[in-house]
Amino acid sequence: MLESSERLSPASPDASESAADAIPDEWVSNLVRGLAQTLRARQIYNVDNPVFQRFVSSLRGGFAEIWQRTDALTLDVEEDVILWRGGTVYRAESRTESLSFLFFKEGVRELTFSRGFEAAELEPFVELLHRARNLRPTDEDDLLTLLWSQSFSHFHHASVDLFAEGLELPEPEKPPLRVSASRIVQEEVQPLEEAGDAVEAAQRELRETEPSIRPEQFDATLYFLDVGELGRLREEIGREMGRDLRRSVLGALFDALEESGARQQEEIVEILGMLLPHLLGHAELNLAAEVVGELKAIAAKEDVLTEKPRQRVNVLLNELSTPSAIDELMRAVESGAIAPSAEELAAFLRHLREGALGPLIRATAGIRQEELRSVVESAVERIAAEHGSALIEQLRARDPVVAEGAARLVGRLQVASAARDLGPLAVRPEPAVRLAAVEAAASLRSPDAVRVLMDALHDGDRQVRISAARGLAALRYQPAGEVLRALIEGREMREADLTEKLVIFEAYGALNIPESISILDRMLNGRSLLGRREPSELRACAAVALGRSKLPAARKALEKAEGDDDPIVRTAVSRVLREEG
Repeated sequence: MLESSERLSPASPDASESAADAIPDEWVSNLVRGLAQTLRARQIYNVDNPVFQRFVSSLRGGFAEIWQRTDALTLDVEEDVILWRGGTVYRAESRTESLSFLFFKEGVRELTFSRGFEAAELEPFVELLHRARNLRPTDEDDLLTLLWSQSFSHFHHASVDLFAEGLELPEPEKPPLRVSASRIVQEEVQPLEEAGDAVEAAQRELRETEPSIRPEQFDATLYFLDVGELGRLREEIGREMGRDLRRSVLGALFDALEESGARQQEEIVEILGMLLPHLLGHAELNLAAEVVGELKAIAAKEDVLTEKPRQRVNVLLNELSTPSAIDELMRAVESGAIAPSAEELAAFLRHLREGALGPLIRATAGIRQEELRSVVESAVERIAAEHGSALIEQLRARDPVVAEGAARLVGRLQVASAARDLGPLAVRPEPAVRLAAVEAAASLRSPDAVRVLMDALHDGDRQVRISAARGLAALRYQPAGEVLRALIEGREMREADLTEKLVIFEAYGALNIPESISILDRMLNGRSLLGRREPSELRACAAVALGRSKLPAARKALEKAEGDDDPIVRTAVSRVLREEG
């Protein structure tokens, strides 16, 4: 038996039905699906969230479209579908998320919306359905109670008594009164006494009528479960209660993204674009990584996304790699505002594009936690390896931290094409940047890199000069012999500290230039016209340089100084000869 809530009768039923005939089925179908989507969005977002409000705004537009043709819309509710004028306008695959089943299980069989519903009652209606969906068996309220307490003016429903549904009642001699008491009071159709008499008469007639079905007609075993079935039911309930609702909703969104048209795809991509900052802000990096990974996979498929949604996905992925986005994320990590694990951070960073390279290089220098720094460095190396041109671009960065980090990456990744760009870097005012450029050049075997090293031998910073000399020694670049000879014979070398002297002399000896032996031999064993020898440190350095040479004449020069009366020189010569022997 249908029990209808109070309705507003249209002024002209025939005109209303005629106008309803002109409504395309697609309008109604989009409206009902929009209501279901808005309810799902409410499961995720608060009422003041912009994403939820976007759904609400779209749903208002759907009602406004319907009101162009009619003043009221009536829908029939069945277990798995919602019907309009006999045709299906909504069907859900899962009962858990089904809008139709939400109404059906509570006995609601008909829904009527009238003009004005979207203005003041739409959001309270969605909130009511959200509350009804989350009711527990122990709660006293149900959907019908909530609808009754809300007293909507522009929404009405018809429901059945679930215990009496399907029961055939005899037709009384005259129709029973089916007007609610509230309407009797409001409209004063008949005195309350007459209403009571009518109700009593209807009840008496029902008692005297033999029911068409009896309890004994039912097999009681149909309504009980055995032990195994109860166990499986408990497992299913536990699985359902433990299900991650967010991932289910996201799965539905991605399914819809692959199966829907251009307009729906644009809306879904827009929703995901607004969701990602929310996930990042709440340290949900694993879930954010899944969203980005799924978007990349879908965008990579042919003939799935239309042009505009594909472009929007590309823009969205680029936005995640912008300096502002990366800086904000890394500040949150460093400050402890969010505390993702190394695995969670790595899962997200692996999806970033070349735009993230500079900000990540800058961030690496400031991370104190060893594990997190290692994760960021791995992400930086991956991006740099995949985008060599982006790495070279970072060598030109004004930020010295970024330029230095980029130079070190060039060295680690052996990016030979970047050798020419190391030259301008090696003359920048920041010593740390120049040092990084020289060390990177030392790892590259190219003429451009060697020129960087040779120029750096005259750098104003001691550490840069030392690094350049070591690089030339490792490369054994013989054309650098003239520059090194000028250094060891020049005034600056006599004023340098012992470490720098040793490195320069070793580099010169390692070149294995035949003429270098006579020069080093003269410094070690020779005397001036006045019989004076070179300072002890220079003579010891010459001995070390001869020890680095692989030419036979070098050992003869060392053996001549084996018994030198200067203990510093004698010790240096002995050590070199012992190492050679």
